[in-house]
Amino acid sequence: MEDVVKIPNVDRDERIGSAFNHLFQVIQHTDKYNVGNLFWDFSDTSFFHPFFLAPLVIYKQSCKRSIECTNKPSRVVGYLDLVHFDDPLSIKECDDFKAVLESYMSKTYIPVCRFDLCKSNIDDLQTILQRVIKSQSKADYRITTPLSHLLGELIDNINEHSYGKHGYIFSQYFKKENCINLVIADDGITIFGSYVRSGKYLDEINNNEVEALKLANEGKSTKNLPGAENRGYGISSSKKMLVDGLHGSFFMLSGGAFHRYDSNGASFIKLPDSINWNGTIILMKIPVNVPVDFDYSKYTK
Repeated sequence: MEDVVKIPNVDRDERIGSAFNHLFQVIQHTDKYNVGNLFWDFSDTSFFHPFFLAPLVIYKQSCKRSIECTNKPSRVVGYLDLVHFDDPLSIKECDDFKAVLESYMSKTYIPVCRFDLCKSNIDDLQTILQRVIKSQSKADYRITTPLSHLLGELIDNINEHSYGKHGYIFSQYFKKENCINLVIADDGITIFGSYVRSGKYLDEINNNEVEALKLANEGKSTKNLPGAENRGYGISSSKKMLVDGLHGSFFMLSGGAFHRYDSNGASFIKLPDSINWNGTIILMKIPVNVPVDFDYSKYTK
């Protein structure tokens, strides 16, 4: 018995995170087949937006089914190989992040990478990613500090709080749009799960994943450190720096809820009960030209 799931052509993300509308259809169709061989049919595809591609790879890695990809058009085969679609670039604790990623300095992308969480070399990841992305995009030198903040804070967050086994990262620079599309994800216990595990703010959350996302984005930390909240760092300030300061876009999906923040404002949405994302994934559209009036210090006070 063979089951076939058609992979749609997703060549744009009209509003950050909208690509998940297509991805959830793929996930639902894939999950309903639990016997026999499963095939993903790529005959309709001609381009993959990064915000569809990376989550698709991450889902494929977490799926308990064995999936065979068929009918890949010749025009996308080379690209899928370059970004490690079938097998993410694996970075182990013993690996040197610089040695693994420095070869991408002259590219316009970093392939889908899977790295071990809670390991001793995790601090080096932010440093080399920042260097690679800045080199690829030839970005305004003033992006260096904000990019360091965004990468460092979010990677630190998933490493300390996700309680997952792996983290994922993928980026692609689009010269025409003059922006970086960046994906950071983990396979952990979700933001809601992190609050439950810590035992903090449970009355405020009231068993609601949307409320957990709101608290996280208000800077309510699960860390047991004095003054951890409102210290000017974390998801809250990183998001505001990106959207309000750099005029970028931010999207976070965790478990059964998502948060979007862009020029149209902020929204927190509960997903249908039939849809759930294992872990947390963050999408960021980062402009490489920093606005003249951007003041980094406003977001770190």
